[in-house]
Amino acid sequence: MSDGVLQELVAELLIAVQGLSGHPGPAPPPPTVVLVPHAELERAACAGPCSIYGWFPPGTAIYLDDRLDPTGNVWARGVLVHELVHYLQQESGAYGGRVDCAAWLRREQEAYWVQLRWLRDQPATGRPMPGLGPLPRHLSCDIGDAAAD
Repeated sequence: MSDGVLQELVAELLIAVQGLSGHPGPAPPPPTVVLVPHAELERAACAGPCSIYGWFPPGTAIYLDDRLDPTGNVWARGVLVHELVHYLQQESGAYGGRVDCAAWLRREQEAYWVQLRWLRDQPATGRPMPGLGPLPRHLSCDIGDAAAD
């Protein structure tokens, strides 16, 4: 997939995420999406093995597992939607930069709510990509869980 097509998708999804989340839109340009090997995501976000598909550290880059194809797979697009929520949370200052467990849980709950609502509104969600598991059913503040977004 070309960077131009992916960035065009990001711009379109930002509009949907703004509407679903209520967060204001950021000043241009939109965040950059970087596809990286799963092992690299695990090292950067989890410091070891974990089930992670996307990660948004503070900044302007969203990192997605390179097994995902958000331009061709609705479920993978949903992962990008989740990370875009985190980007808008950062840009809007909605959580005031707090990093305690309660704030982390609220950010994650909002991101999953928007992701699931967005997926529900799609004509054909389909199944997760082969080799990738379902969305988490339980969020907690275990060190490994908190790092694995």
